[in-house]
Amino acid sequence: MPPANLIRTKWPKTLTAEHLHRLVRAERDPRRALALFDAATAASVSTSAPPAPILPSPDTVSLLTSRLASAGLLPLATSLLSRSRAVFPSAADLEPPFLTLLRAFSRTHHPLAALQLFRSAPSALSLPHSARSYTAVLAALVAHSHLPLAQSLLVDMRAAGFVPTTATHNVLLKAHCSDAAAPIDDAVRLFRNIPKPDACSYNTLMDGLFRRSRRAEAQELFSEMVANDIAPTVVTYTTVISWLAREGSLDDALEMFDEMVRRGIAPNVVTYSSLIDGLCKGGRAASSLELLDRMVKEVKPPNTITYSSVINGLCKEGRLREAMEVLDRMRLQGRKPDAGLFGKLIIGLCDAGRPVEAANYLDEMVLAGVQANRVTWSLHVRINDAVVTALCAKGEVGRAFRVYQSMRTRGISTEPSTFHLLVEFFSKKNNLDKAAHVVLDMLSERCIPDIETWDVIISGYWSKKKVRQEAEEMWNQLRVI
Repeated sequence: MPPANLIRTKWPKTLTAEHLHRLVRAERDPRRALALFDAATAASVSTSAPPAPILPSPDTVSLLTSRLASAGLLPLATSLLSRSRAVFPSAADLEPPFLTLLRAFSRTHHPLAALQLFRSAPSALSLPHSARSYTAVLAALVAHSHLPLAQSLLVDMRAAGFVPTTATHNVLLKAHCSDAAAPIDDAVRLFRNIPKPDACSYNTLMDGLFRRSRRAEAQELFSEMVANDIAPTVVTYTTVISWLAREGSLDDALEMFDEMVRRGIAPNVVTYSSLIDGLCKGGRAASSLELLDRMVKEVKPPNTITYSSVINGLCKEGRLREAMEVLDRMRLQGRKPDAGLFGKLIIGLCDAGRPVEAANYLDEMVLAGVQANRVTWSLHVRINDAVVTALCAKGEVGRAFRVYQSMRTRGISTEPSTFHLLVEFFSKKNNLDKAAHVVLDMLSERCIPDIETWDVIISGYWSKKKVRQEAEEMWNQLRVI
């Protein structure tokens, strides 16, 4: 039943299929979009309904099924497709939304549901199988590593009299290349049997060859692609550039990048990020900064991964001022640094002997709400311990203890070595109360101080004149007894 405010929708005097498509597309809530669709296509005499029920276009059904499935409303999407069978006179009109739903099941990680829907299509939807629907389900199974089921479905496809298309071969090629256990030579033979390989075919095999360290063959394949008048795409160049950068062949990667631009193919964020990451790992952070500026000028906003690569590279080269500037640029563009990115800069500052600045960034990280979880727990421990250690090395007593207390408040564990360092540091600074506080914290966490830790704090107390005098008096009394 549609929501009350939707029932009161003011319909135009003449509602067409095109109007309905625009209304469905404009409605952000998929449930409300479905209710609107049902109201427009139902034979209703209500004054709040449209003047007359209309026949929706297949594009509208495809759009709505995709949005419902993407929102996780898979039963509603399947029901809509089933109900639409009675609306469309031809089964061919139902195939576009049917294919849309198969792909949506794959995107939402339900490949087996896609297979079940495909199997039931002839009886439940009166929709016969086609080469396109076989290919869509094969792609879903391969994408989620159900390779035996994909092979079985391919046998069924051939038995049903469907000749695999280039798109079908590409799906099988991806299965061979993505399976680390599958010999890449099988993928090469499959590629050579494709009647008309396209750019996707070449891209997939090149990636598979690079993955198995067969760079020369991958580059020969690229040359063959150009010679056969199959235009390389942004994916082609990004694949080659990414692998060259990973292998440290940075000059070759930059040359390929320049060739890409000369051909009029615009690099995307993945292309830039792959090259920037390789440059930073290869000790060429200055070049990565130039590319970062170029991204901004071309209105291709860098993502968190891109910024993280640049900041990491700058920190490794000791260019901390520039790393801090990049972090500021990132935040100005609305990107929220994560624990990994903060950690690179904080640890870099600690290694450079700038613990107070590192502690300031640690405070910023806490204020920004970057909290530890199961994945980042050890990283948070390492960052905080690094700051405490660096502060102790610089003799920053008060700040070291405040960071330590903040760790305790936030439930961040302290390493045994850091506990010992704090006890030793506070004892040497004659802050025995703080040293004793740390020892008690150790005991509360069942971290038993070793002999060296006990020796440090006891020696600290023993060095106090009053304590020593009281101990000597007690010892003299014991001797008399």
